[in-house]
Amino acid sequence: MIRICSAGLLAATVAGTALAQQQQPPANPKQFGPRVNQGGAAPAGPAPELVAENGNWKVQCETRPAGKDENGKDVPELRACAMVQVSRDEARPQVALSLIMRYQKQGDKSATMMQIMAPIGVFLPTGVALEIDGQAVGRVPFVRCLPQTRVSPPLCTATAEAQAATLEKMKKGSEANFIIYEAPGKSIKLPISLNGFTASYKALVDNS
Repeated sequence: MIRICSAGLLAATVAGTALAQQQQPPANPKQFGPRVNQGGAAPAGPAPELVAENGNWKVQCETRPAGKDENGKDVPELRACAMVQVSRDEARPQVALSLIMRYQKQGDKSATMMQIMAPIGVFLPTGVALEIDGQAVGRVPFVRCLPQTRVSPPLCTATAEAQAATLEKMKKGSEANFIIYEAPGKSIKLPISLNGFTASYKALVDNS
């Protein structure tokens, strides 16, 4: 089961932005899919730290140093970690989907947030459907689309909280499919391997 979260979750944290924008190939602007930046500039800042790699999953962390915000208030050091996997459509490699999972703690409570970055041009009302080993699990709603910038292509993001039941299915399963739609009834199924999920999730929790 997937719990829909509010759009208040940042669409791209320090880690999420760096992770989801990796290895985007050039694409024909007339085709469905993202367009890469025209300047070819690399993202600014240090590369994220790779803390674990299992199967097709990578767990990476970035640390934002302490400093001051625009109002001059002290901002503490922030460590952001995420596990990520990228899937591409075999027929159209420019159609890619990035799955980013983050473990968040607040007091004595915790939550695992699932963020999906899909190409621009998706049919937004249907959201992103999730199935695990052929069984429907739920849908993740789109919360916003981001324009092309100097360092990233345009993307649409869908966000939800993965509840314990969903995480258990991912730990025990072998393959998940995230399904996006170009138009009503016209879907694209993008597979995500669950090999190494359990070990990567443990590394995510331990480092968050």
